[in-house]
Amino acid sequence: MRVIFALLLASLPLVAQASWTQLNPSQSPPLRGSATYVSHDASGSLLQLFGFDLASGTFATTAWRFQGGSWALQPGPLPPLRDGASTAYDAVRQQAVLFGGYSPITSQMFTDTWLWNGVNWTQANPAVSPSARQAPAMAFDHRRGVVVLFGGRDAANQNLADLWEWNGTTWQLQNVPNPPSGRAGAMLAFDPVSGAMVLHGGYVFVGQYYNVFNDTWSYDGTQWQQRFPATPPSPRLLAGMVTDLHRQRVVMLGGVTNDPFAWEWDGAQWNPRYQANPAPRAIFGLGYDALARRAIVTGGYVQLRGSTVWLNDTWSFQTPMPADVVPFGSGCAGTAGTPALTAKAFSLPWLGDTMSNVVQATPAASPGAFFVSSFGSTPPLPLAGVGMPGCDLLVPLDVLEFRAAAAGRAEWALPIPNTPALAAMQFRQQAFVIDSAANALGLVTSNGVVVTLGVR
Repeated sequence: MRVIFALLLASLPLVAQASWTQLNPSQSPPLRGSATYVSHDASGSLLQLFGFDLASGTFATTAWRFQGGSWALQPGPLPPLRDGASTAYDAVRQQAVLFGGYSPITSQMFTDTWLWNGVNWTQANPAVSPSARQAPAMAFDHRRGVVVLFGGRDAANQNLADLWEWNGTTWQLQNVPNPPSGRAGAMLAFDPVSGAMVLHGGYVFVGQYYNVFNDTWSYDGTQWQQRFPATPPSPRLLAGMVTDLHRQRVVMLGGVTNDPFAWEWDGAQWNPRYQANPAPRAIFGLGYDALARRAIVTGGYVQLRGSTVWLNDTWSFQTPMPADVVPFGSGCAGTAGTPALTAKAFSLPWLGDTMSNVVQATPAASPGAFFVSSFGSTPPLPLAGVGMPGCDLLVPLDVLEFRAAAAGRAEWALPIPNTPALAAMQFRQQAFVIDSAANALGLVTSNGVVVTLGVR
């Protein structure tokens, strides 16, 4: 298989194929200025909260929910009316977290925390909370399982540089040296490539003017590190940034900037992506639909000929050629359980990347596992006759590669050329784990997987 891949490496590098598509729901929320948006990734929902109703000239106390391609008014009690709140989706506890903001009526700053399970809102009662503020940067750390909050601006217009983490129960202050300078309106997201959080932009008030940043920082749970990409995005505030978990990229869009590009962070560099649509915008909704594996953009405003134009359009951003590792069949039990073959976390078969599959449940004394790969397929073949009762061969024995085990797992990796001819190609794989006490042959099998090569 490696020889076949090498022979196919003959084309020019492939341009990323993910694109924007305007969605056409039967109805959309009324035009609102400066709404708050909440993403519930597991259910594919994006919630529009509050904002200034441009038709009535009053502040809205209702919410609209986008899910499955349509908008609908969201019933039920909501948190108190506010602007400048920050939100993040907690993937471990499957609930959206909302913190802070201020009342556009009383100018009161909030320090409360609210949780949305996709249906109902509940107010949390943490033992400790960050001080009241608006426009902090906030996102979920998928590696460590916590919501990270940085900075914001307090009631005295002080720019904050403190760092907090929400563990599902309470907030904890993180005393991390050498943080980015205090700011509000910065963007924060989890970087699946490095496993760290990435922060970009934001602003401070200097007199009556904005000082807008274009610096990039990473936070790995222990320290801040300023990054110096070769092509940094332009300074911006009030942009949107989201983690595309499927494509393993951080996507940044819009903000108060003259930049016509969307940008993607690949773990080391920012890469511009010119877009004719959607129009660059600020104060808009940006969420991730994990079910459909797409980013969703809605609302916000644009400046046209010196006038502010508010929007209520809805767009999706995804690749038409997704990478996949899909299990099929079943393995057989050994002394450490039934081996499970899956893609390594945040590793999928994208052209130009190295994919990794792992097999779990290898015995402590096992030297490793054999990975069987093939472009073909075969009906399940019982292996009782060779001393492996209850085990089936699921993949033809075309390519056999041994990988050593450590910590109860063995890992197989393959560099995939960035070659257009490979797009959508499939192969199958199964693992044979060495388990000398399991049966006469001393091998047990995993499930199989179908691997589909994708294009970002």
